[in-house]
Amino acid sequence: MARTTPAPASGRSLSVALLQTVYLLLGLLAVSALAGVLLAAFFLPAVSAGSTVAKDGVDLFESYPTELEVEPLNEASRIEAADGSLLATFYTENRIMVPLEEISPHIQRAVIAVEDRRFYEHGGVDAKGLVRAVASNAAGGATQGGSTLTQQYVKNALLMDAVQRGDQEDQMEATAQTYGRKLREAKLAISLEKQWSKDEILNAYLNVAQFGPSQYGVETGAQHYFSKSAKDLDPGEAALLAGVTNGPNQYDPVAHPEAGEKRRNEVLGDMRREGFITDEEYEEYTSQPVEDMLEIKNVRAGCADAGTSGFFCDYVTRSLLNDPDFAPSYEERRKLLYGGGLTIRTTLDPSTQEEAVDILQRRVPGDSESGFGHSIVTVEPGTGNILTMAENRSFNPHAEVEPGETAINYNVPQALGGGSGFPVGSTFKPFVLQQWLESGKTIYDRVSTSRGAITHAPAKCLNGGGWNERPGWNPDNAVSVSIAPMETVLNSTKFSINTSYTDMARQLDLCEIADTARKIGVVPATYNPYDPATWEMSIEDMYGTELAPAVLVLGELNISALDMAAGYATYAAGGTFCKPQAITEVVDRNGDEMEISGAECHQAVEKDVADAMAWTLQQDLEDPRATGKGKIIDGHPAGGKTGTSGQQFHTWYVGFTRQMSTAVWFGHPQANVRPGGFEVDDLMLRRGSVWGNTVSLPTWQEYMTRVHEDLPSESFPAEPKRPSSDSEEEVEQGVVPDVSGMVLSQAQSTIEAAGYEAEVQRETSSEVDQWYVIGSDPTPGTRLPEGETVVIRQSTGEG
Repeated sequence: MARTTPAPASGRSLSVALLQTVYLLLGLLAVSALAGVLLAAFFLPAVSAGSTVAKDGVDLFESYPTELEVEPLNEASRIEAADGSLLATFYTENRIMVPLEEISPHIQRAVIAVEDRRFYEHGGVDAKGLVRAVASNAAGGATQGGSTLTQQYVKNALLMDAVQRGDQEDQMEATAQTYGRKLREAKLAISLEKQWSKDEILNAYLNVAQFGPSQYGVETGAQHYFSKSAKDLDPGEAALLAGVTNGPNQYDPVAHPEAGEKRRNEVLGDMRREGFITDEEYEEYTSQPVEDMLEIKNVRAGCADAGTSGFFCDYVTRSLLNDPDFAPSYEERRKLLYGGGLTIRTTLDPSTQEEAVDILQRRVPGDSESGFGHSIVTVEPGTGNILTMAENRSFNPHAEVEPGETAINYNVPQALGGGSGFPVGSTFKPFVLQQWLESGKTIYDRVSTSRGAITHAPAKCLNGGGWNERPGWNPDNAVSVSIAPMETVLNSTKFSINTSYTDMARQLDLCEIADTARKIGVVPATYNPYDPATWEMSIEDMYGTELAPAVLVLGELNISALDMAAGYATYAAGGTFCKPQAITEVVDRNGDEMEISGAECHQAVEKDVADAMAWTLQQDLEDPRATGKGKIIDGHPAGGKTGTSGQQFHTWYVGFTRQMSTAVWFGHPQANVRPGGFEVDDLMLRRGSVWGNTVSLPTWQEYMTRVHEDLPSESFPAEPKRPSSDSEEEVEQGVVPDVSGMVLSQAQSTIEAAGYEAEVQRETSSEVDQWYVIGSDPTPGTRLPEGETVVIRQSTGEG
């Protein structure tokens, strides 16, 4: 890049400075043909050997570039919710580019009046203004004045380009107080005038100039000072903005209202002189106090201004910065985000987000002395769209935080702004159940509920083909119902029987269980979902010593709530797994769609298995005796699973309808603390008595009830068919079958299949619609002639 000539040395005489000025000026005029003859005639008598002087000026002028080659200006990017509302802006220079037709004629005229009143007459350089400035500067004043709007645009464009490239030398050159810099700008201005129309140049200037201490471009200035668009500015507002550009800090009407008002009135005077406003308008707007004009709107860069959606906003930005499809390197992605003028459209539903925040802050206020955290995240089955991402904290990415503030997103993996995740407890059991069904087994199979130390479990990816430990692991149960020595897998799921699931794990393979979870996006929260290695590494490398029955059966794995919601969404979507996504579209400053890692959906689970999972988890929620306690979503079939980590440090509920899959977490984010000694709503928590259905499930039910109010009801799959061999074994003619734990319709058909008449006896009353069977009379196994009546004992188990 050509370098400018140095400024005249302070010790040089006036005549030397003037002579150098003439060299440059004559060269400029000789090339530009702007009043060349007239101006040369004015200066030539003062210079001997005029032709040589002109030639030297021409040579110097010709050494400067002709084309203005700069990168596109940095422009603020915006992140929008699904309804188009603004969540946050990102910028290095707070600039919003707008076309000229969206800029008020008043501000166009104000800028022309005060900065370049002969704008529509010159060809890039104003000879009259230049002569005046040269005479003043050569006489010893600072290099100033004489620059047209075209030249000012060139100067600003060169400076912004150097700043964006981080080139310190070019930044100094673009602001150097030298004749060389002026000459370079003049040449580029002349060239630009031949390529662009006057309106294009004016538009470019209005978008590049500084209209406030940190406001770049007229639209940003209008939004900042008046909370309105540049197209709506009146003459007084236009004059105030036009005056600021000459000294963005000096004339800032917020910090210096008197200076700002004085400068505004000077601009209004120029506008009157040029005939842009009438005498009456001049009097009207000069008499208005500047404080009465202002309606300040401060826009800070980043997610701290995103309000209750700050954590989602942070997740969006981290997703983009981790996405190799968006741009090859991290630096390129960051440059696009902070200066690319992008519109980033997201999946966030402001209405469901508002409901979640309201419930969380009411039930467990973020600034409460307990320090406990509470979060909700919702994924749409079949798309992976993240509809809600909320927690009972305010997003604050700065070093100093107040109570109730944090930068940690409790819902997401570590690489995307979260911590290391939280132990998910029994919400991991469905992945064991999925592997059970995929291995050809059924929910009607019976497994042992007996306690006993387990010292071996199959794990083909481990050395020796299994997990082995002595003296072994002896699981216990925490159930609220009586259980038989052998229970169906259905009951074992509904009542979350640890010993039953231990027996199931012993009949499966631990490595396959972990891989089953990974296939639907469920991995430890310390792994980056954008890193291909997360999905390609071996299961033994991912889990290591955590490939153990105690970890997989009891869910002592730290997993993000987002991954849990997305995994369960697979069952709601008939086996289709979709990678969670927060971004639907990224559009560049020209309105063109950019490439991102978008929706990725595939059939990860066979439909009959997924449907069986959905139906089974529906029973877990609807049966009042089960861990879901009958906390249904009125009018909307739903299913899910509670989870309680060891020592009750963290509790969960993950559940879904066909439209939404939601994970709710409750726990202390910074330490292993048993909850207790404080109230959630009107419930006083007692240490040692807080489970997944104590806090998390009621939160889930309230939230899901609210957000489904205007949604249609979508049915769940039918009950899976019992295998014929199982039916022959369990429904023996002439023997009373065991119907405990069944829904009424299933119990009636089973009794009838054994050759009996079914009679229903309700032992308690309840407002819950779905009744469940707790036994029969005679007792199961009793031989009874066909055609006799068997009483089905029906109860909700309440009381």
